[in-house]
Amino acid sequence: MLTGIIFGFITAVTLGINSLLTAVVVRRFGVLRSVSVTVTLACLVMMAWAALIGVRVEMEADHLILLVFMGSCIGAAFLCGYMALRLGPISVVSPIGALGGAMTVVYSFWLLGERPGELQWAGIPVAVLGAVLASLVIQRGAKIRLITLGPVFALIGVLVGSFSNAGLKIPIRDGVDPNVTVITQRVFTVVVILLVFVVFSRVTVQRRLRGDARSERSPPVKITWRTGWLMGLVGLIDGGSFICFGYALAYAPAWLISIISQTGRVIAVVGGVIFFNERLHSLQWTGVALIAVGVVMSLVG
Repeated sequence: MLTGIIFGFITAVTLGINSLLTAVVVRRFGVLRSVSVTVTLACLVMMAWAALIGVRVEMEADHLILLVFMGSCIGAAFLCGYMALRLGPISVVSPIGALGGAMTVVYSFWLLGERPGELQWAGIPVAVLGAVLASLVIQRGAKIRLITLGPVFALIGVLVGSFSNAGLKIPIRDGVDPNVTVITQRVFTVVVILLVFVVFSRVTVQRRLRGDARSERSPPVKITWRTGWLMGLVGLIDGGSFICFGYALAYAPAWLISIISQTGRVIAVVGGVIFFNERLHSLQWTGVALIAVGVVMSLVG
């Protein structure tokens, strides 16, 4: 158990740091290009690690089918998560991402038969309420609106991604090597993201040929060795983070590891305030605090 918790906290730190770096990358290079490059690099890092330690690839057909589906889910979660970080604010969308830990409690109960305690269950609605409050702005006249569409994309990413994270425990529990499990899932994640990238690239080209005004917006920065090193760093960190996540799942319950790994979002919140000069209203800070309380309840219960 202790080994799993240690790997979980390593995942948390790398996840928090990468949230800040990803926000810079997607605003500079665009969502689809950023997620395509970084996820592909992360997958290559994981494959290199597996080859280095001599992992044997052994898996039954039903596990492969499951991981194909889970990989597609994570692909959708990545696209939503990157879009959320682009739209921001980071200080709001990152705590919402921490809801993944609470939602994994639900999915782990449903898929894995894990039995969290009463306090863990109680932490879920607290965290969900916090996500709602953090996403809203109250204007004059008591009008309420979303701060941006970032929280919406973040929430979709949470619902889809936490389902896949809980499902990863199934093949690991059945004896499949954690490295093989996470790499197989990530391979199909890359396939899904690259397909989306190709489709949208072709649509953009066709619009330009037709002179569509929507395609005349300023293009993202061109990727070069000088400008793209940060994108490479995000991919490397993401690969290492997911390797640690796989090992954590091998030694501890899925719901516990998911909650621990999401505590790194605190780093992203602080970074959003310091480096991106984000200023949240009192209602949003209340929401961030409730998310933290809900996550802590799920962790210590």
